[in-house]
Formats: sequence, structure tokens, C-alpha cells
Amino acid sequence: MENNEIINEIDTDGTTRRSVFKLAAGVAIGATAAGLITSRASAGTGPSNPPIATGLKTFPISPIRVYDSRWNSEGSGIPAAKLGRLTPSTSRVIDCAFSRGSGGEKLDPTTYAIPTWASAIFFNITVTDCRRSNYLCIAPADQVTQPATSIINFDTGVTVANSSFVSLYTDPDTPVAPYQSVKIFCGEDVGSCHVILDVMGYAGFFEPFR
Repeated sequence: MENNEIINEIDTDGTTRRSVFKLAAGVAIGATAAGLITSRASAGTGPSNPPIATGLKTFPISPIRVYDSRWNSEGSGIPAAKLGRLTPSTSRVIDCAFSRGSGGEKLDPTTYAIPTWASAIFFNITVTDCRRSNYLCIAPADQVTQPATSIINFDTGVTVANSSFVSLYTDPDTPVAPYQSVKIFCGEDVGSCHVILDVMGYAGFFEPFR
């Protein structure tokens, strides 16, 4: 098996199937062939995202859109302050728990993009309608300071995407952000952009079956 393939069994609606999850070549997640994650991506390191000692089980899914800054508040129910262009030196908390439609509407209030025990996600981030140059970083939603490493860079007129792995904010006892959320930071350069976030898989300690 190639180094960037992870094979997992997945339980879907009571059935069991096999699936191959091919990771982007540039994603540094320390994954083993058995689907165990033993280190976190540099895109989300920091005080809220320390290295982990115990491996997480990984589960690929069909891509699910959880955020698009081009949505409007009326259709998505997301506050207007969390939509629109990302501008320099700002950050935005993104709830990754729910599956959403093309207009941002929740497909079903009881349909989640990821299970409640998931503590990290594989994601694809896209920037579009970019104006001038800048960069974005990503981290768990409770992280205050911008990570040292960008997840994506952009310049005027481009549409570009990148994939990686990041921990979620999952502390229900001291809620400072939505459960299972991330924070996207826009850099200090002059550029702004729209951003789209798709979940491509998740990881956690729970094993649905043996």
C-alpha cells in the first residue's frame, strides 16, 4: 500500500463497508497504514493543539461542506458577522458539526457532518475571489494566537485549495466556542478573500466495531 493511503472499515446505517482514503501528499499528519494518527498537522499546532500520545482512528467520508463565507445569514442561519470576506488580521470560528446545503441551510438539524466523539477532522480549504496577497491559518476554535504556519496563501484573482488535518475544539465543560469547531485566521498582509471549508474525514478514540 502507498504511504498516503489509509484503509478503514466504516459502519454506515448498520452496514459495513471498506473504503480507501487517499491523503494529499503534502499533508504531514504522521498517519500509519492502519489509520492511526500520532501527531497533528503543523497547520494547527499551538497551546490548544499539542501533540497526542495515543493514536486516533481515522474515518474517511464523502466531502461535506460545513462553511462558505459567500452564504447569507438568512439562508444559513449563521450570524452575518461570521460571513462575508475574511479581512486582514481577523479570525472566524467555524462550526464543523453540521451538514449544510448549497445555500448554507442545515440539511437536517439532527444530521451531523461528523459524530459527536470526533476530535479532529481532515479538511479541504478553498479561497476564492481573492484581492491582493495574504494567507490563512487554522487551529482549534479556542486557540487565541495565530499559528506560526499558514494553511493556504493567495493573491489577486486566484482560486486555490489545500487539504490538511486539524484538531477540533471539544470541551463541553468550559464552552468558549461551538462544540467541534475550528478557527480560521486571516494574516496580517493586505489581502482579503472568501473561504470554503469541506470536511473529508474525521478522527477520534471511539471504535464503532471490531
